[in-house]
Amino acid sequence: MRAYLRNISQRLAVISLACVLVAATAVVVDIDASGTILRLHDGLPYYIPHLPLMTVDPNKHSGLLAGFTPVTSLRAAYSPITKAYLESQLTMYRTIDDVWSDQFLEALFITYDGQSTGFFDDDAEKWLESIGLTHLYVSNNIRYPILKTLRVSQLTTGPSAGPYITTPSHTSGHLDLHSVYRLHKDDYETFLYGVIPNPDGGWTQTNIVLEGSDVQYIPVPSRVSLLTKALPLSGTRFGLKDIFDAQGVPTGAGSLAYARVHPSADENAPSLQRLLDLGAMMVGKTRTSQFAHGAAPWEYLDIPYSWNPRGDGHLTASASSSGSACAIAGYEWLEFTVGSDTRGSVRKPAAHVGAYGMRPSHGSLDLTGVVTLSEEMDTAGFFSRDPQLFAEIGRTWYLESPVKVKRTTIRFPRKLLYPTEHFPVQNPAAQVLYDNFAAALQKHFKITKVPLNFTEALLPHFPDGDFSEFHRASNTLVEYRSWVSVGKPLVEKHEQLFGGETPKFDPRSKQMFARAASLTEDDFAAAVSLRRAFSDFVAADVLKIDTKSCSDAIFMYDAGTGGIPSYRAEDYNAMLPPTQSLLMAPPAVGGAAPLNFYTAVGSMAGLPEVTVPLGQVEYFSQVSQQVEMLPVAVQLVAHRGCDEILLDLVKKLGVKGVLGAVKTGKETF
Repeated sequence: MRAYLRNISQRLAVISLACVLVAATAVVVDIDASGTILRLHDGLPYYIPHLPLMTVDPNKHSGLLAGFTPVTSLRAAYSPITKAYLESQLTMYRTIDDVWSDQFLEALFITYDGQSTGFFDDDAEKWLESIGLTHLYVSNNIRYPILKTLRVSQLTTGPSAGPYITTPSHTSGHLDLHSVYRLHKDDYETFLYGVIPNPDGGWTQTNIVLEGSDVQYIPVPSRVSLLTKALPLSGTRFGLKDIFDAQGVPTGAGSLAYARVHPSADENAPSLQRLLDLGAMMVGKTRTSQFAHGAAPWEYLDIPYSWNPRGDGHLTASASSSGSACAIAGYEWLEFTVGSDTRGSVRKPAAHVGAYGMRPSHGSLDLTGVVTLSEEMDTAGFFSRDPQLFAEIGRTWYLESPVKVKRTTIRFPRKLLYPTEHFPVQNPAAQVLYDNFAAALQKHFKITKVPLNFTEALLPHFPDGDFSEFHRASNTLVEYRSWVSVGKPLVEKHEQLFGGETPKFDPRSKQMFARAASLTEDDFAAAVSLRRAFSDFVAADVLKIDTKSCSDAIFMYDAGTGGIPSYRAEDYNAMLPPTQSLLMAPPAVGGAAPLNFYTAVGSMAGLPEVTVPLGQVEYFSQVSQQVEMLPVAVQLVAHRGCDEILLDLVKKLGVKGVLGAVKTGKETF
């Protein structure tokens, strides 16, 4: 693992504690090929790229700053520029930003964006002299302030709002301004590497490990700086599952061999680019199982499994998007993370970590530049902690979906399909949460629970009236496509480049590829045909289109483990009641559906589905030997193309207080 982090595209930066003092408030910790690591007086680590964001030429050279100096940029649209306005801006910085701090008040850059000439009122000038600045830089359309204790320089314009680090420019009398990134520790080992944007429009990879730590640090940009673009997702930061291409950095897909033979991507995947165009900022690539196969935690060999922050810290986070799920459950410095869902790889991890998660309708996004698992079921999904932000991300990211139902909805569906063979779940305390949620839907939106045996309703429409052929078809769609599109080309290229050496695969990938090698095009075509027939049946007879509510019903189920813990270590699970943690377990005796049958319905029918955290229940930990808390979540499924009705329901349930934001760390609420 360590060799992989060092050699994908650049060397590992191992940081020395031998610091060199270079300025009053900043010390250099280390310098690598792309940037410098600093510590301010607060002791926190920061990263700045070598290339400056801009260079300024103050017209009074006596005001130049020496060394690495933290500074703050403010911009004002109205004059006079008042003390109240300046203080409100800094209060806002303190409130929303984990990069900016009072350490960045060594100097201020203030730019006036209004008409004619701006000026400071008397209280503002007194305030500027009172806060301990060493320098003040103002744009030359601000009337020059006469201050007794503070050096003032004028310049054409300052940088966008936010924190920066300045250094003397190679050009005499000029200052270079550098973007600044807070270094956050990846305690739960969810990231492969961090990234920062580069001048070419792509990304530069970072692998920063401070001495005394065995995990890396991720460089995170200022939220204030990100908010300067007035876009729907401005100010948000996210991690990206490492099956999506990002320009300038490698896509490893959880495989050392795949990373070894594939060069860095030439461009961003369209799905990634859309998020960037909406104003969101990527901070790094998150871990995945090999090729997004649904492996168990103990089957992750090339790239170790991430740590689920919940409970005793040794619970599973389920499927291939587990790295992204663990990151959103662990880190306040992320607003959302991106995963993929083919057979449950967003839905199940979201349920296991107690986060909001979405699998959109199949076909919602262009998946060019994403490592294929099954083109017939692949989707790009995401995780978030806040119901309002969750709804906004889903609404904007999938806004141009070609499969979205265009008609306007005027109400929510009237029926809540409630599978009686699935509920009640194993833990009675978890069942109370499901019952309360169903009652809340009735109370607030008149969505009435309709009990039915879902399995019995569907089985007559499967070949031979049981689940076996359906299960085999789902496996065929994944195994054949993953082998033909990914595995086989990788084997051929690896052997060509490395003297006939065959790449090594994790156990689940090895098994899937071995089975796929015996599949024919006819086998695959038959599976495609079955999937399409099943999708048509579900759309026509189960979750039907409705002129007023888009989907005539919503289906609910539990994609987690029924309020029973599931561990990342195989041995611990043997001590517990049986839980269903695999994505697609074999059929039960007699062809009946296994517990995770409901996840397969959405995958095979191409349906939109959201994971909604409801609460948490107690469990006795096999690790800590004490009572811990386990997340409980519910799945909501609708007719294909009716994604927005689910997103709107989550949003309005949040407004009414039925749903709320989840916390990071051990407990969900």
